Amino acid sequence: MKRNRTAILTILIVAIAWGATFTLVKNVLSHIAPEPFIFWRFTLAGAILCAIALQRKQSLRTVARSGIILGVLVFVGYWLQTRALTMITPSRSAFLTGLYVVMVPFCDRMIRGTRITAQAWIGSILAVVGTAALIGGFDARPSIGDVMTFLCAGCFALHVVYSAEFTARHPAIALAAAQVLFVGLAAGPPSLLAPSTAFRTDVVVVIVFTAVVTTALAFVALMWSQARVTATEAAVILAVEPLAASFTSIVAGEERVTIAFVCGGILILAGMVVSQLQR
Repeated sequence: MKRNRTAILTILIVAIAWGATFTLVKNVLSHIAPEPFIFWRFTLAGAILCAIALQRKQSLRTVARSGIILGVLVFVGYWLQTRALTMITPSRSAFLTGLYVVMVPFCDRMIRGTRITAQAWIGSILAVVGTAALIGGFDARPSIGDVMTFLCAGCFALHVVYSAEFTARHPAIALAAAQVLFVGLAAGPPSLLAPSTAFRTDVVVVIVFTAVVTTALAFVALMWSQARVTATEAAVILAVEPLAASFTSIVAGEERVTIAFVCGGILILAGMVVSQLQR
């Protein structure tokens, strides 16, 4: 890895913060539908980021195209993940989402023509076996939540690859603002069709916390850091996210530990790391 320790540490903190909020978000989704939750979280975060970008004289117009591309990927991915989180456990969601790390080399091949290494193939095999263990065996039928989360991982893999390209030519805050605000606005129309929400104190607290800490601050930190490390380096560090999610969920008593879960999680994590090893 590059010797930019600040960037590496920043991505690590973001990964832990994102992982720790899986259980928090799952619990609050019993009081608010996914669509309005996404709308309020990302619109508030986008407004904060836009204000900071304008105060720093960073033009949103110049990053609009890149921001929309990233925003579409975040919106689709996050909607799939959040909707699926109402059907599966936080740990299961986090490990399946973490498959995007294994997908990064293949997406890089599709977009840039980068060669797929032997490590990527080995990592994929480990991840497939781990996923099978996680969902109950190769003869098990994945749930709708599993499939939606797998598709979410594909969106996030594409986001990592495109972010590595766009952060090299755009200011971090403006790029984060454009994509985050797009996600919030895109969630507006479907929010109108969602059940009405009683804005309890705990719902408002979670929306504000996730908007400010794990969206606004996290996206700026990630955009800044990804300009200083490669896409694969960022992906390896972000593999910590499902570990943080699983630890938080188990400590909170949301789920119990099983042998299949442990074996599946270990294999998926091994696949993530092996797929990104440099020659």
